Amino acid sequence: MKPENLNSFNTLSNLVGLGNILVVQSTRMDFETNTYVSELWKRSNGEWKKFKSGDHNFSNPKFGNMPNTIYYVKTNRGIQDKSKSKNNLSTIHVQIGRSIEKIFEIEGNINNYSLSNNEKFMYITTNEWSEEFKKIESKDSEPMYYENLPFRFDTRGIIYNKRGHVYKVNLKTKKFNKIVDGDKSDIISIDSLAESKDGITISYNQYNSKGTMLEEKIGSLGGTKIKEIFSKGSIGNLFYFQNDLYGVGLRNRFDWPTNTNILKIAKTGKVSYKYHSLDRNVVKAETNNSRLYFLYEDSGKTLLRDAVNNVDLVNEDITIKDFAFNDEKTYVIANSFSSPDEVYEIIDGQLTKISKANELFTKKVKTWNCTYKRIDTGKSHIDTWGIFVGKDKPTILNIHGGPASQYGFTFFDEFQTYASAGFNVIACNPRGSSGRGHDFLRDVCGNKWGVTDMHDVLTSFKKMKRTLGISNKSDAIMGGSYGGFMTSWIISHNPNMFKSAVVERALLNWETMVGTSDIGIGFPEMYLLDDMSKNINLYRKKSPITYASSIKTPTLIIHSQEDYRCPIEQAEQLFSNLKRRSVKTAMLRFPGESHELSRSGTPVHRKQRFDHIIKWHKNNLI
Repeated sequence: MKPENLNSFNTLSNLVGLGNILVVQSTRMDFETNTYVSELWKRSNGEWKKFKSGDHNFSNPKFGNMPNTIYYVKTNRGIQDKSKSKNNLSTIHVQIGRSIEKIFEIEGNINNYSLSNNEKFMYITTNEWSEEFKKIESKDSEPMYYENLPFRFDTRGIIYNKRGHVYKVNLKTKKFNKIVDGDKSDIISIDSLAESKDGITISYNQYNSKGTMLEEKIGSLGGTKIKEIFSKGSIGNLFYFQNDLYGVGLRNRFDWPTNTNILKIAKTGKVSYKYHSLDRNVVKAETNNSRLYFLYEDSGKTLLRDAVNNVDLVNEDITIKDFAFNDEKTYVIANSFSSPDEVYEIIDGQLTKISKANELFTKKVKTWNCTYKRIDTGKSHIDTWGIFVGKDKPTILNIHGGPASQYGFTFFDEFQTYASAGFNVIACNPRGSSGRGHDFLRDVCGNKWGVTDMHDVLTSFKKMKRTLGISNKSDAIMGGSYGGFMTSWIISHNPNMFKSAVVERALLNWETMVGTSDIGIGFPEMYLLDDMSKNINLYRKKSPITYASSIKTPTLIIHSQEDYRCPIEQAEQLFSNLKRRSVKTAMLRFPGESHELSRSGTPVHRKQRFDHIIKWHKNNLI
């Protein structure tokens, strides 16, 4: 797979089913318009047909109770010019047979919507430009006056220039009311909404004055007033199951890093675990009458469990992204290391493919499979993957972000692209990664930061090279976010080990991150287990910038100008240090992009990023 192939495969999402009918959202990159294009596909009588496509993006399908009724969201195609995107229209339509009806329209983004239990009303959550901050980046705007922390958030902007609202729409009259006004309540986003017999419950992020990141809350909605139920944790994905309220998240957000779980939320605000014994990270949960299914991470896989019967519905080397089920059948969107997304039906614990979304891609584009091994590092056992291109080819060590995330049995454009460029690729899940339980996640905290994880990464890398039979000693290292931290940390502590490095959107200086990052107050203490004002030496001891004078490796530094998670000043510090000492280095900065560049940045920028990385590694390794 080459960078120019990024626009030739489809990612699938938002799978919904009713009886034997399925609808799924398919999204691909469009280099010509520099946007993402989404279509809806419908499967009926075993045959897939495009349900919605054309000059607009179509997303988030839902079935109504009436036969042949499908709701969906229609938006203008993404506009790369941010100033113009403020006027994008988002519309909810309903199609009954061939008849199409507009339900609701705004100048903003529709995040989600749900039908009331009696289907007389629709509840819509939106993300709209705040009037106060519409001109926040304009030269003729008024100066910004603010008193609270945090003052910015990645992907949401400075002072959070968008606000979350909830509208209630009468489906018969089409009249709508704003029942939650984010501007008045300082609500940044509405994450989820659930309806019980006696009311509406929402999870939301609220602008706070405590200086500890966003206040993540759950509240019941009576009229237009929110009664706070819970505010200590981080809980979303709300749903009612057997008349009780549940969500997926953390009971106390400052217990991080730990696993998210399914939590029962009482009206009193008391929160308890639904599956306390499950020592794995829960991704998503969904209920259907008396059934409850959830996705969870396990050793590089993402699996689907029947929570009522406590059994995995399938256990293969795959990643399940989404699911839909009824009383008789279960469907999933899944991918594997060498195969992109498809829809499968689970039959007797086996996956049966029922879509061809990426059939043309897999026929025309070469993809690479992996060698998997759980490697004994002497102090732990680490899940490790390797793509073998040739014993005499150079090798790239790729390190994931987080660190509470995981690599695994999933189709990943990074690995496929570097392998097709002629590099062996090795990746692993060191201590600190998800998918292996609470203790594994926390085994990098405090003085262990940069110690246990570096040991796991380097030992796994060396042993996997031997397993694959790679004799070439030209090795490169790269990673983003935490992976960028670990890359710079390793090349500063092992200056002669790698011949090429790419440090991307990295955490490089804990001391300055505290004052500039959107999560700078809270996140460092969660991992370093100490307050900077009380132990500044620890923050300096655990920062790669402290050891930058030892770096000799040719290093490409990549950063986005609107990255508020790891602000660009982090990258500028490293670049300045290396340049002053005549280390071979360059900086690649992307205008208009956030911390999410490699995952959801504009298509052209994502391709350019790959082009530069491949060129850098080839110039230094070959």
